[in-house]
Amino acid sequence: MALTPKTPETEAGHQARQQYLTLAREVIGEEELDYTRLYQRFADNDWAAIKLDDAVALQGLKAGFTPKEVAVLLLQSPYIQHQIHHNRVPAAPMTQYAKGTVIKMLQQVRVTPSAQQQVSRPRPQRQPGMELD
Repeated sequence: MALTPKTPETEAGHQARQQYLTLAREVIGEEELDYTRLYQRFADNDWAAIKLDDAVALQGLKAGFTPKEVAVLLLQSPYIQHQIHHNRVPAAPMTQYAKGTVIKMLQQVRVTPSAQQQVSRPRPQRQPGMELD
């Protein structure tokens, strides 16, 4: 039996799912991927689905979404949707998972620019006659 995602009940849910899909397409590199195929590919593979959520969250933060917006988008991830609707995990721990994922990716975004600056900063050139005796 093929896995099928539950359709969001609200317009906000539809919009969040569409935005999640857009970011997931960018991460995966498959512009024609639809949500059902994404769900079928990732829903029952926890490790891959969590890695996808990490990448989507990072992509969303880099694209300028607020942390709260990214957490809302993650609620439409195949992993969370599968956990809630198939495995009957309560929504509260899955919401905490989404928030935790965003916090983890925020830390990565904040560390990466400063690390890149340190790596790319040119070293000062030695001036002739400036050596210590």
